[in-house]
Amino acid sequence: MPTILRLAASAALLAALAGPSLAADYDPPIFIEQAPEYVPVEVGSGWYLRGDVTYVVSDPLYEFTVLGEDTRNNRFGGSVGIGYHFNDILRGDISAGLLASDRFSVAGGGERFDAKHDAWYGMANAYLDLGTVSGFTPYIGAGAGLMHTRQGYDYSVGGTSMFAFQENQTNFAYALNAGINYQVADNVSLDFGYQYVDSPRAEYLNTDTLTIDRGIDYHQIKVGLRYDLW
Repeated sequence: MPTILRLAASAALLAALAGPSLAADYDPPIFIEQAPEYVPVEVGSGWYLRGDVTYVVSDPLYEFTVLGEDTRNNRFGGSVGIGYHFNDILRGDISAGLLASDRFSVAGGGERFDAKHDAWYGMANAYLDLGTVSGFTPYIGAGAGLMHTRQGYDYSVGGTSMFAFQENQTNFAYALNAGINYQVADNVSLDFGYQYVDSPRAEYLNTDTLTIDRGIDYHQIKVGLRYDLW
């Protein structure tokens, strides 16, 4: 057989033998549709808790001296609350706490006179956050709510009460707020602020004129923590 024919026959034989092997090695591509990416839902995002220690810088409501005894004025108070960030600028919270308290006691010759006054408040506040620079966020705000005052007097002789009086009042109140917030962690921040609380119709005893006057207000500074719920 001529050489050319032998080469052609060999090539044909090799092609016939390789054909099934190549067919067996080839698999068509498999296309798998990619599942959508799972994005966890943040439960409670935007909500925060807050707690504040307050100190009244205005004059106490009751401050006098009788028979050598002075009133004891507690200027420290505190509040707790819960709030929500509506967006990067607007947020609001609801808080309640103690504003201040006054006490007076005098005794002599078997007689004793005790007096007390406490002021509590609950407030719904709205705030405008004025932008953040290096973690510091100044803000202003206002609120409306209620002030509850409790005052009582007791006069006793020889341990027997001769006259006792106690009154509780709840009246409309409003607040003006300003301060600055500093972010110390991803969800924790320090809050330094000022708050003016006024209840125009709340009654108290004017110890200078011994008349019943209206209008109780407090100027106080606040230092607290805000904890964002993620």
